[in-house]
Amino acid sequence: MLEVCYGVDGLYLPDLDLWLDPQTPKARAVISHAHSDHIGEHGAIIATPATARLTQHRRGPMPATMLDYGETLEHERFRLTFYPAGHCLGSALTLIEDKASGERLIYTGDFKLRPNPTAASAVIVPCDTLISEATFGHPRYVFPPDSASEAELQRQIDAALAQGSVPVVLAYALGKSQEALALLLRGGYRLSVHGAIRSIIAIYEEFGVSFANQHGSYEPYDRRHLAGRVLLAPPNIRKQPMLTNIASRRVIYLSGWGLDANARWRFGVDSVLPLSDHADWPDLLRMVAESGARRVFTLHGFPDLALHLQAQGLDAQHLLDHQLPLL
Repeated sequence: MLEVCYGVDGLYLPDLDLWLDPQTPKARAVISHAHSDHIGEHGAIIATPATARLTQHRRGPMPATMLDYGETLEHERFRLTFYPAGHCLGSALTLIEDKASGERLIYTGDFKLRPNPTAASAVIVPCDTLISEATFGHPRYVFPPDSASEAELQRQIDAALAQGSVPVVLAYALGKSQEALALLLRGGYRLSVHGAIRSIIAIYEEFGVSFANQHGSYEPYDRRHLAGRVLLAPPNIRKQPMLTNIASRRVIYLSGWGLDANARWRFGVDSVLPLSDHADWPDLLRMVAESGARRVFTLHGFPDLALHLQAQGLDAQHLLDHQLPLL
C-alpha cells in the first residue's frame, strides 16, 4: 500500500512524489482548501478553481492546475479527483488512485458533513486508505444542530441590540464568516463587515454564491455607523481598537471549541457558540464507516479517533508532527 509520511514539511506520498497541503514551499502541491494552515508559496498547485483563486488572493500569483469537482487529472503514476468537502468555498476531498496497485486513497483536508449554506455539500467517497483530519476527534465533541446554534446566536444578538450594545460576531475571514453572513442576512439583520471578510465575499460572489435577496443587508465597516448593526469581523481584532473602542458591546465567537467549558475565558469573549465548519465525533466516525476504508490515518486534533478505530479492529494510526516515515 502507498507509504504515508507526515512531518514538519506536511503530508507526503513518496511513492507518487505528491505533497498534500504543505506549508513550506514545494515544486508542486495539492491544496485541499485555502485556509492559511493548509497553503504555502509553491512552484505550482493542484486545486479546485475556487481554492486556486483564494490561495492566490492570500499568497500571491502561482501556477495552478485547476480541477472542477468530479474532474480527473491523469498522471503517469496516479489519477487525482476532487469531491466537495463542505468546509468552505472550493474545499475538496482528494481521491488519489495509484495506477500501479489500484489503491484508492482519500485525503479529507478539513471537512464537515452537515449542510453549509455557502459551500457545496460534502460527499463520502469509497476508498482503501483514508487520511482524515481529527480536529474534533474526541467523543466529547458532539455539536448541537446548527439550527440550535443559529437560534442562540440570534437570541444573543437581539438581547444586545435591545440593550443598546453592539453585537460583535467573530468568525474566520474565509468560510465561517461567509456562512455567518448568510445566516444573519436570513435573520433580517443589518451588518457592518470587516474589510478582510468583504474581500473574500467578493470571491464567493465570483463563484456564484449570492448574498443578495435576503431580508437583511450589509455594508463596509464604518466605526461611525455601528448603532443597530451587527459587526462581523475576524477573531484577530479582539485586542484591536476596532473592538476595544466600542464602549458597549457583546462579543460572540463562532467556533466548535465552544463546547469546552472554558472557551469564553480562553478566547476572551462574552460567549462562544459551537457553530463549526469541521466534522464532529459522529461525523468523523461516519466518514470512516461509509468510506469503507481498511486503513485509516488521522492528523491534527486528538489521537482518540485512531485509538477508537483500533479498538474496533481497524488498521488506524494518528500521525504526529515530526513523525518519521511510516511503512
